[in-house]
Amino acid sequence: MCRRFVGGLVLVLALIPGVAPAQPAVVEGQVRDAQGAPVPYANVQIDGAAVGTAAGEDGRFRFETTRTGSVVLRASAVGYPPVEQSLRLRAGDTSTVRLTLRAESIELGEAVVTGETFSTGSPSEATLGSTEAVTTPGAAGDLFRALQSFPGVAAPGDGAGLFVRGGDVTETKTLLDQATVYHPYRYESPAGGSFGAVRPFLVGGTTFATGGFSAQYGNALSGVLAMESKDRPEESSRYVNLGLAAASVSLDQPLVGDEFGLRLSGNRSFTGVLFRVNGQRGDYATVPQGMDGTLGLTWDYGPTGQLKLLAFARRNRIGVETTEGTYTGVYRDRTTNQLYNLQWTAQAKGWTVESSASWNAYTSQKTLGALDLSPADRAAKLRVDATRGGGDWTVRTGGTVERRHYRFDGTVPTQPDVVAPDAPTRSVDESVRATRAGGYVEVESSLLSSVVARAGLRTDVHSRAGRPVVDPRVGLAWSFAPNTQLRAAWGLYHQFPELSTYGEHVGKNTLGAQRAQHVVLGLRHEREHLLLRAEAYHKPYRDLVVRTGSSRYANDGTGVARGIDLFAKYGSFLGTRVNGWASYSLLRSHRTQPRDRGTDVKLDDGPAPYDLTHQITAVGKVRVIDQFRVGGTYSYVTGRPFTPVVGTERLPAYHRLDLQVSYFWPFNRQQNVVVYAALNNVLDRANAVDVTYSPDYSTRRYRRTDFRRSVYFGLTLTL
Repeated sequence: MCRRFVGGLVLVLALIPGVAPAQPAVVEGQVRDAQGAPVPYANVQIDGAAVGTAAGEDGRFRFETTRTGSVVLRASAVGYPPVEQSLRLRAGDTSTVRLTLRAESIELGEAVVTGETFSTGSPSEATLGSTEAVTTPGAAGDLFRALQSFPGVAAPGDGAGLFVRGGDVTETKTLLDQATVYHPYRYESPAGGSFGAVRPFLVGGTTFATGGFSAQYGNALSGVLAMESKDRPEESSRYVNLGLAAASVSLDQPLVGDEFGLRLSGNRSFTGVLFRVNGQRGDYATVPQGMDGTLGLTWDYGPTGQLKLLAFARRNRIGVETTEGTYTGVYRDRTTNQLYNLQWTAQAKGWTVESSASWNAYTSQKTLGALDLSPADRAAKLRVDATRGGGDWTVRTGGTVERRHYRFDGTVPTQPDVVAPDAPTRSVDESVRATRAGGYVEVESSLLSSVVARAGLRTDVHSRAGRPVVDPRVGLAWSFAPNTQLRAAWGLYHQFPELSTYGEHVGKNTLGAQRAQHVVLGLRHEREHLLLRAEAYHKPYRDLVVRTGSSRYANDGTGVARGIDLFAKYGSFLGTRVNGWASYSLLRSHRTQPRDRGTDVKLDDGPAPYDLTHQITAVGKVRVIDQFRVGGTYSYVTGRPFTPVVGTERLPAYHRLDLQVSYFWPFNRQQNVVVYAALNNVLDRANAVDVTYSPDYSTRRYRRTDFRRSVYFGLTLTL
């Protein structure tokens, strides 16, 4: 399914002084980090007054004020907690200060591929900040699309799906404040959807693991995307974004002193304007459109206690011409998605405990030819994670209970790939309920001054999957040279079939959990602004659920994925004049594939649907003059395999180059405008995204993307 570019770029920076009156007091100085390096573009202001400025690239600042007497000077920057310092100002005098910002965790800018100490041995994690995501050219201001530029993540087309190391998009679990996001995409399709459901400026921190992750996470064969929403806002801010395809408003508002804070946001997308500006509508009968809103309320009720309420609701619809087998028609989808989560964090007797209670509600109406289906998915979940550290060891333990109800009714084709209006169909009205429970314990310890080991055990049970599963997982990190680390991980990972599969299955056999084994070896080197990383992995599968006939499935599938991921990064956004990264992935992935033979289904071994042999991505950003920035992203991906009547072939390789420019204009304290423009698919490549056949399969043609060369522009206003 083809998609169009929707974008937005927000850079929240600076404070600019007002007009100085006669005989002002002058405040000047420099903002540095704990290592003494300048912190560029830090915000510096007098607390409680509309007076301040933004530090320059060298961290230096200077402003004038009519305030005199005792004041509190406050400095803040992206990636650092604020710091305050008391001053005594006199009219006509100059006060020189040095402010030091100390990061709460070790980072390299906002986009880092690293293994934090709490997950040593997890060999492939990427932390990505929201500012870095929305400034990645081609990412369309989307967190999921930005993650596709990292190694180990396949990007087989124009969608936002996270296909991790040969795995299907369903093999990556998405979490937000411990709550599972069961439908993490907007405008869903087999490619995972056009955009992620969670907007980047809702997110305060992101950890993305592509293999060897700890026992803390279950029911995921390939990867985990764990996001944390932003904490309580410390200052009142308002944001307005207007572009060719969307408009949004946001509010950050402290409520009661240093205890309560409110975050509100709303977004309306209208891609029809984008298509008209670029002179084409593509194959859309109904252009992608929708609206969403978010409410966040945080109560910091003590030094170590916090309650955080998050409510999210989204409604989308789309109508696009698509091809399934030999039939070409209009696929229509109307979707609503809601998530409510209450998270509680507290400390007691040396333990840090995080717990959450969440509720998901998803409904959809899908039509294509003979297909007319209305699925509904609801889930309630309780989760608790507890951590205790002491000296050179850390213990983590926790558990999860979720109750899920999946219902679908309507008409579906007897053969999934034959969806023409006159195709044989059957009526369905199924309701499937299931309970999953799981728990884990994990210990991490420094064996030697240069060696850290992690060992964990996890178990999960599913009410429809028979016996429980047990997953041992271990990891090791050896710092054998300054700034250089060798890392290894091994573990078992199980994932239960989707409830939609249980609902469709009519056989007497029980569908059990699917299994993958992760074996990973990696080398990592980091110094100053440079990060280098190489990883090799081997991931065999067994007990995969495959279709064996009409409405029949079995755990008869096997497979293997193996490959090498390379990553190099220089600089950091706002921290260096130039920054960017490059990644390369080599992948070989085979799986059991069902092949329809008319009245029966034959199981063959062949390339996995997302066996993308080579993937190369290069991202670069540069500050040209003042606040004018230019960036670009180039991607090359081997064409994905497809299965014709006989044998296996591949689509042509996918190429794409995206460019963007932005200009930041501050005009008052915390008030600024960002003007941005993007040119997407600069080379105007008509990348092949699918294959269509004539009714007798005698002729074949490639279906090309509508994502041709296009422009996008807009502005963001911060008040």
